[in-house]
Amino acid sequence: MILYKPGAQFIYKGRRVSVDYVIIRRTGLWVRLAGSDEVCRPEDLTPISPHASGLPEGRH
Repeated sequence: MILYKPGAQFIYKGRRVSVDYVIIRRTGLWVRLAGSDEVCRPEDLTPISPHASGLPEGRH
């Protein structure tokens, strides 16, 4: 399981965003973006660094 820690940096729709928190709904897993009311699916996020997913380096 990939963990999305609060503050983790990703690219979403061509801009840099931070994770606020993860939402689990009946429709699946969603990620709330910090500083906005926007939510997205985890597969729509592109990690900026190896540590963005919250996993130690080498376990991707």
